Amino acid sequence: MKIAIRADGGSVIGMGHIMRTLVLARELAKANTVFYVCRKDKPLTEKYINGINKVRKEGFEVILINEDNVIDELANINADCLITDSYDVDEDYFDETKDMFSKTGYIDDINAFFYNVDFVVNQNVTALNYKYKCNKDTALLLGTDYVMLRDEFRECEPNKIKTDVKDILITMGGADPANFTFKLLKYIKDLDYNFHVVIGPSFSKVDEIKEEIKNKDNIKLYFNVNMVEMMKICDIAITAAGSTLYELGALGVPTLGVILADNQVDVAKEMHKNGYMINLGWFDKVKRSEVLEAIDRISGFDLRNNMSNSAIKQINKDGVQKLCIEIQKLF
Repeated sequence: MKIAIRADGGSVIGMGHIMRTLVLARELAKANTVFYVCRKDKPLTEKYINGINKVRKEGFEVILINEDNVIDELANINADCLITDSYDVDEDYFDETKDMFSKTGYIDDINAFFYNVDFVVNQNVTALNYKYKCNKDTALLLGTDYVMLRDEFRECEPNKIKTDVKDILITMGGADPANFTFKLLKYIKDLDYNFHVVIGPSFSKVDEIKEEIKNKDNIKLYFNVNMVEMMKICDIAITAAGSTLYELGALGVPTLGVILADNQVDVAKEMHKNGYMINLGWFDKVKRSEVLEAIDRISGFDLRNNMSNSAIKQINKDGVQKLCIEIQKLF
């Protein structure tokens, strides 16, 4: 079966859609031909190029389509199934692509439309709270039972919670368009911890970050990092409230979450309520005092241990395998 994945990533829109679909793509590729369909702008700039390069680096073919003519160009794509992971869609998109391909699916976060597709995937902890508007025979693959974790996270044992906090991970995803990493480092650079800061491939203000932390021996920047290894050495994490939360949760890393985008609001609130993340709120509203107070609070052993156990119980490490089995059943 030929499966086309429609997703984009870059410095403006972030890399989340690319990263999670790559997990699904690798699993589907064990029994199918899988390729990507990505938008390009004119001329080809950093708007989409980092996502395209990441997909190619992972060994998948990429067919480029014009960003201003998506539907017409999708009509020329030869595939049995189209899986879309993009916010740049509407109900007309689902209706038109349904006529183009034998099967269509959508990877969702926010339940904003009527979904005329064969299957909807929502891996988020909030997914079971939604009442989806879709066809009667649409398969709903919802919740953390279908989390798309990379192999290295599925195979790794959870962290053991240490008595004291010494190492703190900071990661805001592949792009950090809000430049919250810079703001956060201003808040915490004088604290007596070792900070391990992940710089994503689409960060646009790296020089600004470097200038802010110069002469700070307790802060290290990491490029092209192995995230599992980084999470294993850290006692807590401060992260954007996106898909990284599930990776941290699978390893049982106690986490402070920051909302960088609208689609992260409900997830952050639900994870906070379920006890495996402390929600700091919107990046542009969070104050220095709130960050410092949260770090001090999460440093307590009992809280971290409870958060770790809660996260591990709620995330299915084999979610992507279960997801692919359910998708294959539709053919």
